[in-house]
Amino acid sequence: MRNFYYEIWVDAIVWEKSTNGQRRNWKVYTLIPISICQGINLLTICFWCHIPIFFDIHLFPIPPLNGFLSYLISLFIPFIILNYFIVIHNQRYERLIEKYKYHRGKFYLWYFLSSLGGFIIPIIIAMIFSRI
Repeated sequence: MRNFYYEIWVDAIVWEKSTNGQRRNWKVYTLIPISICQGINLLTICFWCHIPIFFDIHLFPIPPLNGFLSYLISLFIPFIILNYFIVIHNQRYERLIEKYKYHRGKFYLWYFLSSLGGFIIPIIIAMIFSRI
C-alpha cells in the first residue's frame, strides 16, 4: 500500500513539474489536491460507516463559516501536515522520484477521479433507489 501512495505522489509531482512547474509553485499544486482527495476518502468512509469525526466549532456568528472551518480542520489540515512531512519535507520527493516510476499523470488522475466517484456515485445511487 505504501508503494501505491508514493507512486501517486511521484506521478503528481512529475506531472505538475512538467506541465506547470515554471509558472506556479508545483509543491502547493500537488499538496492541496492530494490532501483534498484524502479528505474526501476519509469523509466517504465516515459517512458510510456513520462515524462522526468533525470538530464542533462556534467561533463566528455565521453557521456556514463554522461548518466550513470544521470540515477544514477535520478533513484537510491533518492531511496537509502529514503529506508535507512524509513527502515534501527535506526534499524527500527527490528520492521518491528516483525510486518510483512516472506514469504520465495517469495514477494521479485515476486517484483524483476515483476519490470523487467513490463519494458521489453511491450518493446518486442511493437517491435513485430512495425515490422508487
